[in-house]
Amino acid sequence: MTAEKILERIKKDSGKEINQILKEAEKQTASIIDIARKGAEVESEKILSSGKNQGENIKKILVSKANQDAKREIMKAREKIIEECFAKAQRRLSTLKEAEYKKIVTKLIEAGLKKLDGQCTIVVSRDIDRKIAKSMGLKVTETVEASGGVILKSSDGGITLDNTFEGILKRKKDEIRIKVGKLLFSK
Repeated sequence: MTAEKILERIKKDSGKEINQILKEAEKQTASIIDIARKGAEVESEKILSSGKNQGENIKKILVSKANQDAKREIMKAREKIIEECFAKAQRRLSTLKEAEYKKIVTKLIEAGLKKLDGQCTIVVSRDIDRKIAKSMGLKVTETVEASGGVILKSSDGGITLDNTFEGILKRKKDEIRIKVGKLLFSK
C-alpha cells in the first residue's frame, strides 16, 4: 500500500469515526435535552401546583376575612339598634303618665323596703317621688339627677338600693340586651 492509499484510508476511517462520534454526540445531546425538558416539566408542574395552592389559600383567607368583616358589621348594626331601643325605653320611662309612674315608683319603694327590713330613707328624682314617700311614711333626705325612680338607703347608711330608672336599666342591661336581641333578630 502506498502512502496515498494509507492517507486516503485514514481519512476515510477518520471520517467514519467523526460521523460516528457526531451521531453519538447528537444522541447524547438529544437525551440530555429530553431529560432536561422532562425535569423542567416536572419543576414547572410543581411550581404551578404550588402557585395554585397558594392562590387557593389566599382566596380562603380573603373570603374568611370578608365573612368576619360582614359579621362584625352586622353585630355593630344590631348593637346600634339595641342601644336605640334602650334610649327609647329611657325616653318612655321619663314621660310616663302620673298614675302609671306612681304605681311603678310605689312598687320600687315597696321592693326596697322588703330588702331593707322597712327601715330606710329615700333619695328622690322627682317631686312626685317625695309625695309618694311621705304618703308611705318615709323620710326623704335628698334628690338625685335621674329620669325617674328613687334610691333607698338603710338607716345606718350601709346599704344603698338604686331603684332609679337608670340604675335598674344599668343593672339589667345585659339581661335585657339578650331578650331584645332575641325578639328583634331571632329567625
